Amino acid sequence: MKKRSLTALALCLAAGAAQAQESPLSVSVGVKAWNTQWTTFGYDTNNANQPVITQVPARDKVVLVPLLSLRYRDFIASISGYRPTNYEFLDGSSNTRKELDLNVGYYVSPGVALTLGYKKVEQKASTDNYELAGPVAGVSATAPLGGAYALYGAFGLGRMKSTGSSTVKFNADYRLTELGLAYTLATERFAKTLTFTAGYRTQVFNSKEALGDQDGRDLTQGLTFGIVAAF
Repeated sequence: MKKRSLTALALCLAAGAAQAQESPLSVSVGVKAWNTQWTTFGYDTNNANQPVITQVPARDKVVLVPLLSLRYRDFIASISGYRPTNYEFLDGSSNTRKELDLNVGYYVSPGVALTLGYKKVEQKASTDNYELAGPVAGVSATAPLGGAYALYGAFGLGRMKSTGSSTVKFNADYRLTELGLAYTLATERFAKTLTFTAGYRTQVFNSKEALGDQDGRDLTQGLTFGIVAAF
């Protein structure tokens, strides 16, 4: 009788463990290092003392972008961004920039998810400060290459508007592109899997309202390297 009880207990524990492993909810935590090459626009005057838009390149800088995401069955949600980061421009001036991304989405197939989100970017200088925010629609996808390797991509389009805290008012079209290679390693320790990524990320804000009929362009691009732990 005792032997049967122990066997039944073992079966119950095994069933419980199997159910835990098959839980529809998963959590992922990671960080991405982005070697940002940033060129933004500023305001100056020409020889006729008229205001003009100028493009100003900054020195390359590596920023860390933390990521937290949740997945329940085919539904996903994520938050990412980076804290205020000081950039030095080639003309000797400096600026502080920070970003925030919030997204929800749905997997329409095992490797393709459609997303809707909200993005906010803030840039602070000595006089001209702006904060843009708005909705973003996107798609993310992965394509297995065999074994633990896969290609990944993320694309997004949005329309940003100046918030009330901006001293410079303009709207901008937003575009995001990221392509890269991922390697996923199964682990039985603190996480189910570890995924390592290497890619190239490009982020563009185009404004046709930066200064009268003059366009302004804000471009950030560069290599990315990341690690994500799934639980």
